[in-house]
Amino acid sequence: MKQNYAKTTAVKVLTAILLVLVIMIGGISFSNAAEDAEPGQAEAAPTELEQFVADWGEPYEGAMGAKNYTIDFENFETDTDFSTIEELMEHWILGNATAEHITKVFEDKSGKSLKFAPFAQMFLEEGLTDKYVFSADLRLPANQGFGMFFRTSGETQINPYFEDDKSGGSGVMELGPNGIYIIPNDKSIKIYVKYYDERKTVDKGQKYLNNKVVTLKTTDSFSKNFTTLSIADYGTGAKIFANGALVGTLEFSDIVDGYDELFSEVRYYSTVKVLDNTGKEKATVNNTLVSVDSSVLAFGMRISEAYVDNIVISEYQEAITDVTLEGTPKTAYKVGDKFDAAGAVIVTTYESGKTKRVAVNESMVEGFDTSSAGEKAAKIVYGEKEFALTITVSEPEEPTEKPENPATDAPKPTEKTEPGETEQPKNNKPLIIGLIAGGVLIVAIAVVALILKAKSKK
Repeated sequence: MKQNYAKTTAVKVLTAILLVLVIMIGGISFSNAAEDAEPGQAEAAPTELEQFVADWGEPYEGAMGAKNYTIDFENFETDTDFSTIEELMEHWILGNATAEHITKVFEDKSGKSLKFAPFAQMFLEEGLTDKYVFSADLRLPANQGFGMFFRTSGETQINPYFEDDKSGGSGVMELGPNGIYIIPNDKSIKIYVKYYDERKTVDKGQKYLNNKVVTLKTTDSFSKNFTTLSIADYGTGAKIFANGALVGTLEFSDIVDGYDELFSEVRYYSTVKVLDNTGKEKATVNNTLVSVDSSVLAFGMRISEAYVDNIVISEYQEAITDVTLEGTPKTAYKVGDKFDAAGAVIVTTYESGKTKRVAVNESMVEGFDTSSAGEKAAKIVYGEKEFALTITVSEPEEPTEKPENPATDAPKPTEKTEPGETEQPKNNKPLIIGLIAGGVLIVAIAVVALILKAKSKK
């Protein structure tokens, strides 16, 4: 009995020691976790948007000149006309419909934002060429037509359209841009995909644009509170998010050079597939007008007023798959000659198949030296890519004596003279003057002689 009691006591003591160790270890782990987290906050799980762009790398200072270009309006005076803020208008162009409706800085209990006026429009002056995320916090009435454009080619008349594009104007260019327009509502977004309507062009005898509208549901309401609408554009498609949650996906394909001389100077994706957040296909649109090579971003307003805050543009360089040298710079030089690229071009190919061409210039060349004759090694450096270049430098040719030119250097022939005649000097002017003077003297002497003779007769 005593042995059993001792065993039982030992087991209880060992169990108690193990329990204390577990509690201590757990306490240390909890303490470390608490130190890592912000005070009073639990570490938030990444949103679907953050997960999607995680492999894009870090934003870079692209067209907007900042890694995360942001407008939050907090530093601007209330009622300031947006079009007078020079630091913002460096990139944006704003158009108000009338002098009565002005887009300006607004302030209420939620802070400062931009109060977008009816029928106003605001767009980037320069199109983006790499991957980007375009976001804004929006609070707006439902079904009033405020939204965000992307993948346009830069037309300035960007007010949204609810009917066929020919309903409100006489010319194609007056009717709004190409591209895709996203209009948030209460708990949904409407996606307007621009396309060239061949059927109506044939029926009405005029070139015709149209809209394919697809409605996707959202969890959050854009009309009650500020909700973040984000567009993550990766070149061959884009994903749409509301407060970081995926709403839908757009897939672009089939590149064309315009339609029947309509917008023929711009390359377009002619097919757009619209999927919901589960990957289910909602529509496939053909003859679409979605710009391939760049994306001009814009805001447009139709009827009422909208409130916009925290406009953010983050650009990400697309992964490069190849860098090549097209053409060969000049390789034969004389001592003292300068570098000659001879039309050589660096061609960068990106993951999407897009290419960028940059002319080779002297700043890209290392080791180029023509101070002395000989064969020398140089290289062209572009980013992390290097191209070997061997140049041959020779001494300049020694100057030689000027060769005689029979046509210019031979003495000019003299005029032929008859036998017994002497050759006349080239300049006869003194002789002529002498002859004239002699003649005058002879005449004068003759006149004097006649006068004297007449007097003698008397």
